[in-house]
Amino acid sequence: MKHLILVNNIEKIVIIFLENLISCRRGICKIRCRKNVRSMTLLERVASCKMAHFQRSSLCFYLLMEVHNSLLAGDKCSLRELFYKDPANNCKTINIYNSLKDVCELLRTTPWSLGISASGKGLIAGSIRLLLINGDMIDCYTHAGAVLLPQEHNAIKRLETNASFVLIVEKDTIFSKLISQRIFETIGKDIILITAKGYPDLCTRHIVQRLSVEHKLPIYALFDADPFGIEILLIYQFGSRKMSYDISKYLICPSIQWLGIHPTEMNMFNFSSVSLNACDNRKLQKILHYNYLKPAIRVELQLMQILQRKVHIDELHCMTQKFLINDYVPNKIKRNLTI
Repeated sequence: MKHLILVNNIEKIVIIFLENLISCRRGICKIRCRKNVRSMTLLERVASCKMAHFQRSSLCFYLLMEVHNSLLAGDKCSLRELFYKDPANNCKTINIYNSLKDVCELLRTTPWSLGISASGKGLIAGSIRLLLINGDMIDCYTHAGAVLLPQEHNAIKRLETNASFVLIVEKDTIFSKLISQRIFETIGKDIILITAKGYPDLCTRHIVQRLSVEHKLPIYALFDADPFGIEILLIYQFGSRKMSYDISKYLICPSIQWLGIHPTEMNMFNFSSVSLNACDNRKLQKILHYNYLKPAIRVELQLMQILQRKVHIDELHCMTQKFLINDYVPNKIKRNLTI
């Protein structure tokens, strides 16, 4: 029933576009005569025939066409598939992503409701079992190493775990080293280790949120002490600023705790730091303008700005053998030294 409503709404949008196109050819296009573009609704901008909106309109209607066909056929696809299926194939993946946001806003729905998913890249290990709606099971209890998370997070029916906490690691290199150094034997088998290899995909964020909300597990984050690492932390915590709240609310984890590295620890542990570059400073300045920053995070960012230094979590691994799992992580959690 929901699919039929979406199909009907797509057809209504296409009719509006065609009616506007016919009006423009007759020289009576009202949308084109508007002086203030900002006062136009998203539908008016997308459906207008102005050259300034041409790429936006063409990509939106390309996605609407693909979604319409998929909904009728009961199929699903990924963003990468949509990119390569684009007949023009002359745009960047970010353009496809932005157009998908427009389509979701127009239809007042989410990408997964349209059968569209981002390519999965998250890895998970530890005390967790994922039961899928098709009857399959991903059992990390019996798997010694990392397991790739499903591409479609709505394919996960239930999570089963007896873990006491979740540790998110920014980089897959550190994630792999923690497993090879037997973190589950050192810290405890009742933990879950997750990485999205940098900026998180939808499935990784969805899993983190469900572990926090459904299973009430503490979520700890181990990221670089640089502007980009902190931005990734904020995406897990408050969602992407480029994504509407209607979508982000199913993916955010406000209770996530920043375990480290904190800029205030640079002198404490004598980390080998490097200077911030121009790109770092631009990102830092941008984040400082966010009005939802926790006061403690803002203080850390301001200190980084003063020091003009940054530290990567690789330094924790290089200090002494197994420093991360023998000292840094367990002691910070035990002493509640998080932000």
